[in-house]
Amino acid sequence: MTVELRGLTWDHPRGYRPLEAFGAAGGAPDVRVHWDRQPLSGFESEPLSGLAERYDLLIVDHPGLGAAVEAAAVLPIEDVFGARDLSRWRAASIGSTWESYRLHGLGWALPLDAAAQACLLRPDLLTGPPPATWSEVLELTERAGVVLCVAGPHAGLTLLAMAGDRSHNTLLDRDRAVRALELLRAVWRRSDQTAAALDPIEIHELLAGSNDLVCCPLVYSYATYGRSTDGRRQLGWAAAPRLAGSDLSGGSTLGGTGLAVTQRAYDRVLSVTTYVRALLATATQLELVSSVGGQSATAAVWHSAAVDASWNGHYSATRAMVESAYVRPRFDGWIPFQDELSDRVREFLRSDADPVTTVEGIEKDYSALVAGALEVG
Repeated sequence: MTVELRGLTWDHPRGYRPLEAFGAAGGAPDVRVHWDRQPLSGFESEPLSGLAERYDLLIVDHPGLGAAVEAAAVLPIEDVFGARDLSRWRAASIGSTWESYRLHGLGWALPLDAAAQACLLRPDLLTGPPPATWSEVLELTERAGVVLCVAGPHAGLTLLAMAGDRSHNTLLDRDRAVRALELLRAVWRRSDQTAAALDPIEIHELLAGSNDLVCCPLVYSYATYGRSTDGRRQLGWAAAPRLAGSDLSGGSTLGGTGLAVTQRAYDRVLSVTTYVRALLATATQLELVSSVGGQSATAAVWHSAAVDASWNGHYSATRAMVESAYVRPRFDGWIPFQDELSDRVREFLRSDADPVTTVEGIEKDYSALVAGALEVG
């Protein structure tokens, strides 16, 4: 007898095509998952506790884990899957994707989709090499069209990519953050500000459909734009610009999504395990998920020359960003602060405010938030 499960994913081809293609190809023996879709914003507007009552499987992102755990919306993966499976999936994951879904000593989702910010380009319009540093981005604005991705949470995520404190003792590395804000404002003043409300997908669409812009220096990458379709031009990617020439690599903030299991599915754990084993199999990720535009969190995909070639070098160009990306805080309360952080960065870009004062204000409020979270915890 076939067991029926319900899942909820994000309403973008990268979010639903791999799951639907997996089901159409036969999926897992005796398990069928019906996947509903909703916009990414829907996961923020509707409490996860409510979604968990209606769905067995949820596609989540790691910065929202604190709220999900606090609401008891998802189960620890250690309560669902065996140690052998978990060890194998952990070893197969790329970069910090596995660790990004851990909180309070437990895992709360399995990495499914991986992404990081990289430099997005129109290779056919760019003369010379991609900008390797943010100073070179500023120089590029003098001779070519550049756009920044600052809508929604992305202004703040750009600052974290450039200057997030990787020790997590503070939110920002003070000196780097001051320099980052100075450079971002200089670039902003010379960039196409009409694109200020565009999210990463819309930024990709803009560059693919216009001959006026050649570069977005930092934006979450979508491999599917490595192919030219429906009149869209083929896009390319490069490493994120370095803040300082002495940096070993450019800064990026980890994105992507994970697969979480809700309390509703607890009495069907064997069916969930059967499904997930088949979905996360390396062959499935390499041959099926990648072929339909999924952006797998399986490291073998990112190292596959065949997959890379099929998407215009996206994986080789951005892999180092995924492997070295900054991982955001995950405590309950982070998401509202992330939104506030972006508001502050946008306000700074449009003003003559002092970057030192701005950084100190951000850090003061973040410290207060962390102290409150610790008291609650």
